[in-house]
Amino acid sequence: MRNSKSGLAFSAAALFCVVAVITRIAGSPSFIAIVAIIVAAIALFVGLNSRVGTKLVDQPVVFTQEQIDQLKELKSRDQEAAAIRQAQLWSRGSSSEAVAEAVRKL
Repeated sequence: MRNSKSGLAFSAAALFCVVAVITRIAGSPSFIAIVAIIVAAIALFVGLNSRVGTKLVDQPVVFTQEQIDQLKELKSRDQEAAAIRQAQLWSRGSSSEAVAEAVRKL
């Protein structure tokens, strides 16, 4: 789920950057463009700070029977690293360590 606060902050940052460019092209005083850039920087900081605050929840590693069979086949051919990489592709929401541990337990 996307954070609407960070999206709003990033949109405001982009808007104030455009305002800064337009005011310089229109011949307005330089301090208006500088203020717009400062406000854009603050909005960017707020957006990035908000994005950092959201933590991803580690999803459980669950394989279908077909996937388990494919992973066991790879492991039987001494290709455990390839099995782990394949399992990581199937389990996008899980951490690399959790996926590797699940593959090793098979």
